[in-house]
Amino acid sequence: MPTMLASGGPFQHTWNSWSLHFYWLDIRLDHIPLLRDLYVTKSVVMMVAAALIVLLLGLRAGAEARRAQAEGRVPRGLAHGVEVFVEFIRDDMMRPNMPHHFKAPFLISVFCTIFFFILTCNLLGLLPQPFGYTATGAHWVTGALGFGITLMLIFGAGIYEHGPIGYVAHLAPPAPWWIRWPLLLPIEFIGQFVKPFALMIRLAANMTAGHIILAVLSGFLIIDGLGIGSLIAVKGASAFGFFAITAFEIMIAVIQAYIFTILSVVFVGASLSHEH
Repeated sequence: MPTMLASGGPFQHTWNSWSLHFYWLDIRLDHIPLLRDLYVTKSVVMMVAAALIVLLLGLRAGAEARRAQAEGRVPRGLAHGVEVFVEFIRDDMMRPNMPHHFKAPFLISVFCTIFFFILTCNLLGLLPQPFGYTATGAHWVTGALGFGITLMLIFGAGIYEHGPIGYVAHLAPPAPWWIRWPLLLPIEFIGQFVKPFALMIRLAANMTAGHIILAVLSGFLIIDGLGIGSLIAVKGASAFGFFAITAFEIMIAVIQAYIFTILSVVFVGASLSHEH
């Protein structure tokens, strides 16, 4: 099944497997004992690739920024691009939602890492082989991001700011005790788990839906058995739609990284707040 920007069939973006395809070469990860024992599937490979890309680009941008600072000039190129995103995350995402903690180095590092990692995973799914698979289209990946990172940040930041007892009291909004403790507190506590669940479903569903549309449009590109006029019309419309949806997917990759990050910032900011 042909594709323009992605490799193989678009369903490869949504199916996890033991295989890595590189045109004529098919690498079976489960044939390597260590990888099989560690359950290193295609999703894991794409996440490791995304992590390495983020790490290398971050190190390169940091080196360029330090060199520019030593020379007394404004950073250019990659360092300037990364600086724009970092300042946007700090000043436009974090500052309105956590005004007393938006400059905390740990929080800035975590939210920047979340954004760049998700963005890289999303974009890798639109690259040629051996990439062409979107790890953030898998629920277990987005679940690990939502529950393993965002939820732990919510609990950790809240307990650090208010203390264990204070954080429990912070969960329940002010109300008569017979409503606040037996009713509102359990509801608010369950709500803490609903937040990362919503992040998990939102990211995975959005990254999967577009690729399924690409699969349908790609199917029309190889359709046969129609008259020449109908065939040209169907394939022409499908090719146009495929290009349009692919361009839309690039925009969605950025938007979904932004949405996951900003919602995580809002949730953590709420746990740090001293107001209800």
